[in-house]
Amino acid sequence: MRQRIHHRATAGFLLFGLAACGFNAPEPKRTPPPPAPPVPLSTLTATFIVKASDIAAALDAKTKDQIAHLKNALMDCAIAKCHLDLVATRNGPVAANAENGRVAISLPFNLSADIKLKTSAHSDATGTINAVASLRLGPDWRLQPNTQGSVSLSNGVLKLGPLSMTVTQLWNSNQDRLSAPLFRAFDRYIASDIKVKPQAQRLWHKAFEPFRVAKKPEAWLMLAPERLRVGTPQTIDNAVVLSLGVDVRAHVIVGGKPPAPQKDPPLPAPAPLSAAPANSFRFSVPMLVPYAEAEKLALQRLHDRPLHVKGVLVKFSELHILPSGQDVIVKARFCVAQGWDPFSWFDSCGTGYLRGVPQFDAKAGIIRIAHVHYDVATADMLLAAMRLLAGDELGHELEQKLVFKVSGDLAKLEDQIRAALAKSPSRGVSIVGNVISFSAPTLTWTKEGFLAFLSATGTVKADLNVKP
Repeated sequence: MRQRIHHRATAGFLLFGLAACGFNAPEPKRTPPPPAPPVPLSTLTATFIVKASDIAAALDAKTKDQIAHLKNALMDCAIAKCHLDLVATRNGPVAANAENGRVAISLPFNLSADIKLKTSAHSDATGTINAVASLRLGPDWRLQPNTQGSVSLSNGVLKLGPLSMTVTQLWNSNQDRLSAPLFRAFDRYIASDIKVKPQAQRLWHKAFEPFRVAKKPEAWLMLAPERLRVGTPQTIDNAVVLSLGVDVRAHVIVGGKPPAPQKDPPLPAPAPLSAAPANSFRFSVPMLVPYAEAEKLALQRLHDRPLHVKGVLVKFSELHILPSGQDVIVKARFCVAQGWDPFSWFDSCGTGYLRGVPQFDAKAGIIRIAHVHYDVATADMLLAAMRLLAGDELGHELEQKLVFKVSGDLAKLEDQIRAALAKSPSRGVSIVGNVISFSAPTLTWTKEGFLAFLSATGTVKADLNVKP
């Protein structure tokens, strides 16, 4: 008991000796705050579909006038060379069917042929082109069909004096001059019908635009695209299907709208999309509590209900949170009142430093600074006096004021993100998704504030909303 009275007397003497004069403890050494958790890599996918009926309609339009026209072309006519004038015109609709990864085409036509050797001969015939186009995508994002097939003809007869041949024989003897140009023309037609590059450009451009997912607080989804992928062309339900994928490191920024690129980012070369897209998606959602906001809230609490430590009133006038590597530093400007001084003339005032570790209580939905204690380097007479007077009680009491509830803001942000991703605009490239779950938040801190990090998982895809 006598020793405790002695300590109190010593503390009171030190506090009185510091009264009416300021003091400043030395600022502790700080290390850089921990980096934010890495953002997971996800793939945003879009499906580009061209129906076989659309391909057939396009081929109808391109072959409306004629499908082949040759003038004075040198051909093999049985035992000699001859010159051929040929006109082929379509006499019925084009049929197209997409299956087994290829497009099968059937085109009926009328043929008018004139050949010249020493004499001339003319014949009319009907025929059908049956072709199959396999599909692949080139490094320049252009489709590269490879059309192969056969041409069947009625047996129109060409008679040149003693030489007699059918139109079918003439055609078969000159496949490289007659069939091959037709199939190359089909390659061009199909490539122009299935335009992948413009759709890839639109998707790539859209991926760089900020996407608002919440209004209060304002929050924006940033996809941060890294690579554009493309799958092997497939045929599903009588249509050509091409999957596009964008590798992104998506994250949410809380605050004002981030700037979009000033000019369109260049379209990269396609990378392979090896697996079938599942549209699974993850993106990180931060909830930032700025230090300025936390300081203001804690200081208001200290004003409303000042600390009393062992009967001594401690009044705080300033409070700042300084991030460090393993903890945060609480810089405080406070005064210790003298019980016998009703006018606060002899308050002992100064600046001291305490340290604590930020923690997140997921059940309560709060961020707190725990284990608040004096900084070892703060060798100040006032803090030394407080140790004698109150031990670690100042840190314990201050801890109760350094608590920040974020559960309401987090729940509101989650609801806004779910609703925003589920809404699809009617025109243009849109991003539509279904958030299945949000992970329990983890806490870190940066130079700006406390950062509650949670990951959203679900399915997100892009809709091109255009016809080919």
